[in-house]
Amino acid sequence: MAIESIEEKPREVQHIPILTIESLVTANSQFAEKQKVSLISLIKLLVPKLEQHLVIISLTKQQEEFIGELKIEWQAFLRQYFNDKSIVLQIQIDETVETKRQAYTPSEQFQEMLDSNENFRKFVQKFKLKLKQ
Repeated sequence: MAIESIEEKPREVQHIPILTIESLVTANSQFAEKQKVSLISLIKLLVPKLEQHLVIISLTKQQEEFIGELKIEWQAFLRQYFNDKSIVLQIQIDETVETKRQAYTPSEQFQEMLDSNENFRKFVQKFKLKLKQ
């Protein structure tokens, strides 16, 4: 009777990053890649602040409205990414930033063009154009 030796395969150790500004930027970038195209660049451009387990993101009022309920999913992603349930994502509204409305969605961009360009408005009216939903 032959005895076979059973070799244990070494377990892969899952690398859990340490919560730093650099790793937080990387995590935010990975989170952004899973979002709608209109949100990717916005999230990637944000500069987070870190106070122990508090992640602070400064946004304008419009950006905060645009992100909406994504904050809950974003916080859950960060908690999973860093394997730390004590991480809290806090959004701060930056009142000092001039609140020039930025058109993010196609419908907002279309409306902005209508409002700001007389020739475009005439063109749209003449050909009865509408934005495809």
